[in-house]
Amino acid sequence: MNKISLFLFLSLIFPTQDSFAQYKDWKYSGFFSLLTTPEGANLPAGIKLNNFPLLIRLYGDGFDFSQAGKKGEDLRFKDELERPLAFKIEEWDPGNRQATIWVQIPVIEGASRQKIKMYWGNPKTLDLNELRSVFDSNNHYLSVWHLGEQIRDEVGTLKSKDHGTKIIPGIIGKARHFPGGKGVYCGDKIQSYPSGKESTHTTQAWIRPENSRGRIISWGTEEAQGKVQMWYTSPPGIRMDCYFSDADVRGFYPDKTSDWVHVVHTYNQGKSLLYIDGQLVGRGNPRATRLNVKKPARLWLGGWYNNYDYIGGIDEVRVSSVARSPHWVRLEYENQKPLQTLVGPLIQEGHELSVDPKHLSLREGEKAAFQLKAGGAEKIFWVLNRGQKETIVSVDRFNYTFDAGRIRKDEKASLEIRAIYPDEIKTLRVPIRIKEHVPEPEIKLSSPKFWDGRKTIELKAEVSNLKTLEESGVQRISYKWEIEGLATIHKVDTGTLILSRSQNSGELKVKLKSSNGGPEVSNEVSIEVKEPRSDPWMQRQPSLDEKPLEKQFYARGEDNQGTLYYNGKFEGEADSVFLKVFKDKKQVQRLEQKLGRDQRYAFTVKLESGLFKYHVEFGSVFKGEETLVSSVGDLMCGDAFIIEGQSNALATDTREKSPPVTHPWIRSWGTPKRSNLKENLWCHPVWKARHGEKAELGWWGMELAKNLVERHRVPICIINGARGGTRIDQHQRDEKNPTNLDTIYGRLLWRVRQAKLTHGIKAILWHQGENDQGAAGPDGGYGWETYQKYFVQMASAWKRDFPNVKKYYVFQIWPNACSMGNGNGDMLREVQRTLPRLFSNMEIMSTLGITPPGGCHFPLKGWAKIATRIQPIIDRDFYQKHAVEKLTPPNVIQAGFLDSQKTEIKIRFDQVVKWKDGLERHFYIDDENNNIVRGEALNNEVTLYLSQSSNAEKLTYLKEKFWNYKLLLRGENGIAALSFCNIPLYDYSN
Repeated sequence: MNKISLFLFLSLIFPTQDSFAQYKDWKYSGFFSLLTTPEGANLPAGIKLNNFPLLIRLYGDGFDFSQAGKKGEDLRFKDELERPLAFKIEEWDPGNRQATIWVQIPVIEGASRQKIKMYWGNPKTLDLNELRSVFDSNNHYLSVWHLGEQIRDEVGTLKSKDHGTKIIPGIIGKARHFPGGKGVYCGDKIQSYPSGKESTHTTQAWIRPENSRGRIISWGTEEAQGKVQMWYTSPPGIRMDCYFSDADVRGFYPDKTSDWVHVVHTYNQGKSLLYIDGQLVGRGNPRATRLNVKKPARLWLGGWYNNYDYIGGIDEVRVSSVARSPHWVRLEYENQKPLQTLVGPLIQEGHELSVDPKHLSLREGEKAAFQLKAGGAEKIFWVLNRGQKETIVSVDRFNYTFDAGRIRKDEKASLEIRAIYPDEIKTLRVPIRIKEHVPEPEIKLSSPKFWDGRKTIELKAEVSNLKTLEESGVQRISYKWEIEGLATIHKVDTGTLILSRSQNSGELKVKLKSSNGGPEVSNEVSIEVKEPRSDPWMQRQPSLDEKPLEKQFYARGEDNQGTLYYNGKFEGEADSVFLKVFKDKKQVQRLEQKLGRDQRYAFTVKLESGLFKYHVEFGSVFKGEETLVSSVGDLMCGDAFIIEGQSNALATDTREKSPPVTHPWIRSWGTPKRSNLKENLWCHPVWKARHGEKAELGWWGMELAKNLVERHRVPICIINGARGGTRIDQHQRDEKNPTNLDTIYGRLLWRVRQAKLTHGIKAILWHQGENDQGAAGPDGGYGWETYQKYFVQMASAWKRDFPNVKKYYVFQIWPNACSMGNGNGDMLREVQRTLPRLFSNMEIMSTLGITPPGGCHFPLKGWAKIATRIQPIIDRDFYQKHAVEKLTPPNVIQAGFLDSQKTEIKIRFDQVVKWKDGLERHFYIDDENNNIVRGEALNNEVTLYLSQSSNAEKLTYLKEKFWNYKLLLRGENGIAALSFCNIPLYDYSN
């Protein structure tokens, strides 16, 4: 720094009388008021906050940008004691007539009014903006990122490198959009951040997430008690993952919102607090192991260790070396939120308070602009009173535009301007009349009364008043279709619902909600669906050059035969070509075709299913002489299945060791290798691939396959497409690119297509849900609310891609599996229990009572029980093995009060159940079980006896947080009953 710059810098810190005199050279000046009184930010009396970074927003309706320098370089600030104030211009945008400025205030006191003065209009001034620090050790900041045009640490502690984020409008000036897979790296050798067991710090940001799960800011190291990681979760909330330390804490948004949210985490030697929008929402556990971040630390924005998973906007990220007080956190939020309460506008001269227009009448859909004069006002609030609701719609502005929006009938409203003065609050009230002008759409929804569930039908929304709407200026009508009662395959084409298939019989309800910008108009129709008893087998169409591969598996159809295609174009001289088919080395067929001008041939061979090995020989005949061209062997024909889900479907994640068992009559197609997507991946799978094997079936997948081979003497192919730690939304089909190898569904579909088995899949076995128990879903809620929607959507894709699939087998997961339940897993299992109501071809199996048990992953013996539980049902459905006893778990049919005093509850099941003393503790009426004294079972009914009368409305069996795998309600077949949650209680006494 040269001597002149040094002098100027020092003069800002240690002002002289001469420096004050220099402000005479500025043409313009004005005051801002800081209000911590109840009508302002409402900071309690006696509170003092030192060196607070105050945000000031300038707008063209209150500040003339043409009077200032092009970059705001002539701005200066003083406090009430005539001391220059450090400031930083974050954004100066005269084109859009707005600016954001940070000013460091030496002391802000509670329940007070104080003023700061701004100067501008001196073209000869030197821009000292860069020399004035607002964020530094003076107010305990370690790093501050405004995330605007440049991504840099304003404090200068860390060097930041952007990896693909984009500039977007922020909560304060510009911000950054993190698209997932991209973020900001800030170093891996950080020595200056808090460390050790006595550390104190604050980590904060403004966020606007777009997806359910992602890391906003992470710093520290990946070791126990060694990191501070801020996660966005679903339902909307924040989880501070501090690696099983006392800093771990989580909290949820007070209200769901798509707007920017202010998040602050403070930690002070065991006291961990989480704030959202200025409010304390979570406390850590001080009895847990102490946080102990080690040096050197690492830091990323939007991810961790270069794994960027946050999707959405981030603005104003800060890390401090102190634990900010609750008053500091709240005042930051009050100052920085769009409708901020701390600082007022640049105070206008004079004393006039008036608004134009003084009353307003307009039609719906129209807008009207207001202009305000408020001389001397320290703060301004625009308050809209409409529909018995009072809303602050703008602050500190002298212009406001009212949008009438859409209405259903004429309305009255009012706009109040509340101007805060030093000694009073003045109010202007503008009455508003809004006249209805645009009619709502009148929709007629027609549909057939009956449907066979197979022939494609269309439901069209007919707008009877379309001409009137067009004359009123309506250009677009939105349609939202909802289908209830049955699982269907359908698509939506704006105002038309196209139903191509139903997956069950019964009543199908279709709801349509339509709108042209105003209130929604609802329509509903019911269709009675009756599926055919059976569907014809759909034959796969081969390609022109399809040929068998070594070890190829052919799925048999309803005729107990598979179909082998040998198609192509012969290169060379030949009169004809032949195909010889060998079964267990014995020739059983010889086919021959003469070649035409195009030299093409196409052989179709039927292969009998069974424990047979086939091979084929292809050759040519020229002038009576046969020539062998190629031979393909180790072919077999049998039944093909798919296993899908997450880790307990994958069934490989266990520390138990077992040999890499293979089986000569079990096949699979391996996982894709991007380096060679044309590789033949037919193989003998293992249960767990430890040595580079091409495919693994998981323990219970392998056990099931072996049992089916041995019991039914038929080859088995299983393709296991499960992936551990995944939610159901991650298993959905990419409709634009179905075989997208970056998706779980795409990889599975690619494997099945490559194996030529799309039309040969008999059944799909689904074990998933552990990751949908808690708060990680993408829809801003718990996993159970959308689980049915996603399952139906996924099953629709299954049926389209695997058209001959006959059965879906679904497992109701273990309660609190992998310790991921938080009370909402009970409802997730209820959704799983009721899925068969939507499908005619689904069975659900309980995992309760499987021993040895698995808190997360079952041991090998437990996984083997999964195979033995589901196999008898597969035997029945596909191998004509009729069982005397029930093969499924007991499932509740209904429950209700048996007597008028409401002291007895009868629960009816679909089969005989067995009672054990103590089971009454696992039944809950309206979430309470202290009123149930005993129970008993007789045949298929359970009776619960209450200690007193109850008006409960819902009944639950088994809560994930309080249950015992040894004490379960079971059927006569020994299988544990499916758990249920919040089923309605009827009144049988009436």
